[in-house]
Amino acid sequence: MTAEHTPDAQNLRLYSRHELHHEAAKDDLVEVRERAAGDLLAGATHAELAKLTGLSDEFFRRITRKVGADRNQELTVGREVEAKRAGKKPS
Repeated sequence: MTAEHTPDAQNLRLYSRHELHHEAAKDDLVEVRERAAGDLLAGATHAELAKLTGLSDEFFRRITRKVGADRNQELTVGREVEAKRAGKKPS
């Protein structure tokens, strides 16, 4: 059921405005990544930056891993924690 449809003028303006906003936001992400790397290395947490920007925790977690920022808290799950509990060296 494919039909040719042309949105009305109000919808076209809305879609155009959204496209411009989306393009500007994509351009900003480059600078956000660069500045976030510095803040993460200086001690900011990914959760703090996510809250400030509206971007996801995972976005900033990936930057944290990429730049090698120190963990701000001890791990509570994972292979390293299990090995520590069992008294072994993590593999």
